[in-house]
Amino acid sequence: MRLSFVQPRPELQPYIESFWVFESPVGMPVTDSSMAAPNGCPKLIIPCENSLVSSADGRTQVSQEGGLYFVGNRDTQTIIHSSTRKTGFVVIEFSPHGAYPFFGIPMEETVNGLFDAETVFGKWGREVRETLRNLEVVDRKVNFIEDQLIALMRKTPRRNTLIDFCVGALRSSRGRVAIGELERRTGYSRRYLDMLFNRHVGLSPKALAGIFRFQTFYRKWARGLPYDALKEDLYEYYYDQAHFTKEFKKMTGYSPRKFILEVSNEFGRRLSLK
Repeated sequence: MRLSFVQPRPELQPYIESFWVFESPVGMPVTDSSMAAPNGCPKLIIPCENSLVSSADGRTQVSQEGGLYFVGNRDTQTIIHSSTRKTGFVVIEFSPHGAYPFFGIPMEETVNGLFDAETVFGKWGREVRETLRNLEVVDRKVNFIEDQLIALMRKTPRRNTLIDFCVGALRSSRGRVAIGELERRTGYSRRYLDMLFNRHVGLSPKALAGIFRFQTFYRKWARGLPYDALKEDLYEYYYDQAHFTKEFKKMTGYSPRKFILEVSNEFGRRLSLK
């Protein structure tokens, strides 16, 4: 398994969290428990070789080779696998509010969903998918999708300084800024901030804060910290251990101890260490 990270072009960097290419000669076996845990990032996925099977919230979907798919923000885990043959796909992970400026669709309509690009983007999704399908080299696919995103950005700029500030505050505090504090700092009501987040992020400020808190501990797991070390600063982020366990289980499907001791997730580990 190989993950290669792409440096987005300067115009795209404010909107893109991570841009990477996955390659494996044997696919993603079910036994590896390859998990994409919530990270606050909506995604574009381009399956180049082989199809991907994703299971989330009791639903299984197939992303077909040669397709183009959009994944909305998630607050639960997704298990990914494929048939055991050569597999490759490209993923663009937008920042939590980074997809809306390009596509202009209400992000709350895509939460916890996986969609064919034509379904959510219409003509643009269909035309981009067809061109990508006819480009045989991965580097050419990467260059083409960047061209298309830059063209969208220049055509319909939709940046919002208020959402930039609020997401930045939640991220820099690792989810520890209370929503009341966001109200105080911005002068806007909780109801208005919830509406703004639903449109631009798809999740409420509270839900996004929970993902940022979870990611603090998930990255510690990825670095190989044992369970006891992982708990050292637990109470800076959660009310108590029961609260932490509940949130962690929602994001991964496992209790923290069971996840650390029993789950093989090299795919998720490498993504978290990017």
